Amino acid sequence: MVIILGIANRSGPSIDDPAPPPPGLGPLLPSETPRDERILVEIDAPKSGIGTAFASNASGQWVTARHVVDSCDQVGVQIGARQLLRIDETLIDETADIAVLQSGWSRKPLAADLTSQRQIGETGYFFGYPQGRPGEVVGRLMSRGRMQIRGRYDTDEGVLIWSEVARTSGLRKSLGGLSGGPVLDKDGEVIGVVAAETPAMNGRRRGRVYTVTPRSLSRVLATSGTVPVPIDMDSYPIAADRLRRDRRIAQVVCLNEDS
Repeated sequence: MVIILGIANRSGPSIDDPAPPPPGLGPLLPSETPRDERILVEIDAPKSGIGTAFASNASGQWVTARHVVDSCDQVGVQIGARQLLRIDETLIDETADIAVLQSGWSRKPLAADLTSQRQIGETGYFFGYPQGRPGEVVGRLMSRGRMQIRGRYDTDEGVLIWSEVARTSGLRKSLGGLSGGPVLDKDGEVIGVVAAETPAMNGRRRGRVYTVTPRSLSRVLATSGTVPVPIDMDSYPIAADRLRRDRRIAQVVCLNEDS
């Protein structure tokens, strides 16, 4: 299966298609098994691009997706219309689609829940900059999978698979640019990072979003002490706007000398 990876939207708080009534939560998400769905991702040569990052501690650290920044000559975080924060150091996770960006500019970190067992059918809220503009997506947790990245680098990691149920009004087709954005649960806590997507298939199947597992994310996130704010289908666009306005979620810019 070919997955469209993020490159770094938003035209208002409305949603194209209202989400169906939340289904009853299913069983606890089972443990990883060799039978988990395999997702093949091909990453081409390095190029300039954009993605999403979020504040992960109070010491100037940000988390994003590895494939957004791993080959950048310079990484920046957009903290104003004309202000780009230069990243001092980029730390790459060699086993998962995660990167940590170290800067000299700190923001209040997002709260995280990396220990609770997830449930099939639970709601996830994906915030960031799809297609380079502010936007958000809502998904329902379906299952586990195994994402195999080949090309620029090779990794094999567990991911969570979500079925898309709602998105920002005016946001069509690819979610490129949402990569690196946080996945928040109903309690407003980070439970993953957006890694990849497959688009909807001519009305026959909803789009899929693939996210780094809480276990993988726990290697780079720690308890922040931040008090989370609960999120639901009515409040999530407001919550997303607030986090972006406070620059706790920001756009990542990857620049290369030959771009």
